[in-house]
Amino acid sequence: MRFAIYSRKSKFTGKGESVENQIQLCKEYVERHYGDLTQHIIEVFEDEGFSGKDLQRPEFMRMRSLIRKKQFDYVVCYRLDRISRNVSDFSSLIEEFAKDKVSFICIKEQFDTSTPMGRAMMYIASVFAQLERETIAERIRDNMLMLARTGRWLGGNTPIGFESASVSKEAVDGKEKTYFKLIPVSAEQDTVRLIYRQYLELRSLSKLETFLVQNECKTRKNKYFTTVSLREILTNPVYCIADESAYDFFTTHDSDICCEKSAFDGKHGISAYNRTTNEGNMQIKNDISQWIITTGKHKGIIEGSDWIRTQQIIKTNMPKKYGGRVQNQASLLSGLLVCSKCGSFMRPRVNSNKRRDKDGNQTFAYLCELKKKSKSKNCNIPNINGNELDKIVCDEILKFDVEGSQINSKLLSLKNSLSSGGSLTQITLEAVRTQIKEKKDLIDDLIITLAKSRDKDENDVVYNHVNEKLKELDKQLRELSKEEYRLSQEIESSGNFENQVDVIYEALKNFSGFFYTASTQDKRAFLRSIIEKIEWDGRNIHIFLFGEQ
Repeated sequence: MRFAIYSRKSKFTGKGESVENQIQLCKEYVERHYGDLTQHIIEVFEDEGFSGKDLQRPEFMRMRSLIRKKQFDYVVCYRLDRISRNVSDFSSLIEEFAKDKVSFICIKEQFDTSTPMGRAMMYIASVFAQLERETIAERIRDNMLMLARTGRWLGGNTPIGFESASVSKEAVDGKEKTYFKLIPVSAEQDTVRLIYRQYLELRSLSKLETFLVQNECKTRKNKYFTTVSLREILTNPVYCIADESAYDFFTTHDSDICCEKSAFDGKHGISAYNRTTNEGNMQIKNDISQWIITTGKHKGIIEGSDWIRTQQIIKTNMPKKYGGRVQNQASLLSGLLVCSKCGSFMRPRVNSNKRRDKDGNQTFAYLCELKKKSKSKNCNIPNINGNELDKIVCDEILKFDVEGSQINSKLLSLKNSLSSGGSLTQITLEAVRTQIKEKKDLIDDLIITLAKSRDKDENDVVYNHVNEKLKELDKQLRELSKEEYRLSQEIESSGNFENQVDVIYEALKNFSGFFYTASTQDKRAFLRSIIEKIEWDGRNIHIFLFGEQ
């Protein structure tokens, strides 16, 4: 017989039944009811880190595909909700299995669809599974509504312009619980006001990004704002002053407002809950109609009318792709090539004239990100022809075995320097170890002397002198031990880099034969395996291999 064993777990954690345990239990069930496993064909399908609320799971979809090709007689799983938690999905699956003459076995609930009673019980159990799921979701929303009424900050990434602080402790069932609120950060709030003011004037995220870069306006982590981070600031209601216009806006958009209209006093800011939903490893933004709105304990900084106008402009601009980065699917060096003047990455940008080179490839250039964002104000390094640069770099890399070529000389020089450097470090390490041994021997002698002085009941002067000397030697020994560890790590690292050079040689040898016929994706992967970065200084290209300083 042919069995498909399916296992799933929503998160990569050590809690609950692991996919390995599920598989083992399923195999034991098959062996117990259908005989020796070696007499059957068994294939295992594992989805770890995927929710059971829908069927879009890679291994599950692959299993279904094989079932349609009549590859299995039975599908076995540990528990019903490992397959699905949705009644409609589950019902259609049972019908699909029956159509393909496949029986479904669930070992925990003891269901077997090869019998009429088993099918009936399966449907009933799936109904309760979905009911439990919907009940949990409802409880979570009720709890969120209760918390929203307090207007307190529930944690997470604190938005720019504020910091989170504890304001009170309340006794709950004899236990103290800390509550938090947002408090203003004056300098950051000035930045937020500038962002809103300029956006209302420029009406463009890319233009706003350029303005902020040109004026050296940065985030709290001293990074340049991106269009994505700016959009998050401009759509966050935490900055909106809770006034009458804001109340009308959220009412019109069917948001769940859990406070009285009088709470929109024109002073406090807005706290919004349920703005996002986690689906697997992704965070999905909820529609504004799903938001839970209340007034916060913090003060708002953007007039309601201005915040609303901002949302209208963003919505109008939504069909346009914000971000401004022009990609080129044929470029090989994006992510490796950096501007040596400012340190920014240089990204491919398709030429506007849509010209093609002699091989029919779309022509493009590499452009410094900071230069683009600042409109050449903060960096004015020349662009570089992308088609030509890709070819030059690849041709040079593949000359690794040509004596006298730059890449060949660099590899030899790199290996020699690592070897000689390692030898010198090894000599230093041996000298340190000799000193450590001498210090330990001296400490042992002093300990014996100290013991004898106490036995003879000599005066405390000798004892104290020896004791101080021991402390000094112990301190020196600790420093030497640290140096020994540092040198050992340096030698180990040097050895790793030497191995890396050998790996580079081997990779070049194996890949060079079919490099020019390989796909763009394979070429990129190969270049990233041997090159750490490439710098463009406006005149020359500098290639840094892994292990090179």
